Amino acid sequence: MSEDADRLDASRDQLDKDKQTLAANQRDSNQAAQSAQKPLPTVNLTRAIENPPRSEQQLPADLVAPKPQVNTLGQTIGKFINITA
Repeated sequence: MSEDADRLDASRDQLDKDKQTLAANQRDSNQAAQSAQKPLPTVNLTRAIENPPRSEQQLPADLVAPKPQVNTLGQTIGKFINITA
């Protein structure tokens, strides 16, 4: 008889645990469903791709070729300069 009472207690404990697990799953499911029902903000695509005029377009600094430096005589520095005397 005590075995039956022990099994009954164990079954009741398991039933309580299962009810708690079910309640938690239902709560999580409801939260997921509510967050999925919120509408996303609308996006205005009229100016999604901007095409500025050529004068306003700039390349990144690492793609721009350095401007040549000129010394006081107007010669470009860094190139071979032929000086004949």
